[in-house]
Amino acid sequence: MKSFVLKVKHFFKRNIYPITVTMCTVLVLGIIAVSAYSSITKNNNRVVDTNTGIENKDPVIDVGDNDEDKEQKPDNPVSSNDPIIFDLPFENATVSKEYTDSTLLYDETSKLWCTHQGLDFSCVQGQVVKAVYDGTISKVESSMMNGVVVYLKVTDELTVVYKGLSTDVSVKEGDKIKKGAVIGKVTTFLTEKADGIHLHLELLKKDVLIDPTDYFSFNK
Repeated sequence: MKSFVLKVKHFFKRNIYPITVTMCTVLVLGIIAVSAYSSITKNNNRVVDTNTGIENKDPVIDVGDNDEDKEQKPDNPVSSNDPIIFDLPFENATVSKEYTDSTLLYDETSKLWCTHQGLDFSCVQGQVVKAVYDGTISKVESSMMNGVVVYLKVTDELTVVYKGLSTDVSVKEGDKIKKGAVIGKVTTFLTEKADGIHLHLELLKKDVLIDPTDYFSFNK
């Protein structure tokens, strides 16, 4: 037995270098093998966002739609397509001069042939005129030629213009009024003085004069 131990000692003493190299090599290979295995396992479990290239640490699990979690969105409100129909500016109002922008009418005041981009409603001095539709008074101005002029904004696009009113108007800028509310009283004004006492009413659409006739019920 003692002889065997001496032989083993002698063997290791003579071969210590190759034995050490072999053991180190085996250890390194073992470390490499463990690292490779861990890397493969990690890659199999990871999830990468294909849009951003960013790896998500936790896998995404599709659990399907959950009806209870869905946001209940209300249906789109139905927009009103009802046409805008104006009331008459005063009871039994009749048109004494129609709108025209394509043909010329003789103007007794200026003694000229010209267009007439509004509707004239004949009446008496002091006739009370009313709002033809709900809206907001956007402007009240005084003019030497047209008397007091009131602008009634009906929609973002439409504005009714009253010309030939006296100074004692019943509204001011910023007032929100309903159809039928009193605007003011009619008086004479220089621009159309020869046509007698009347209300001159215009309609602006996006600041461009258009024919008001189509908006009144008497044309339906």
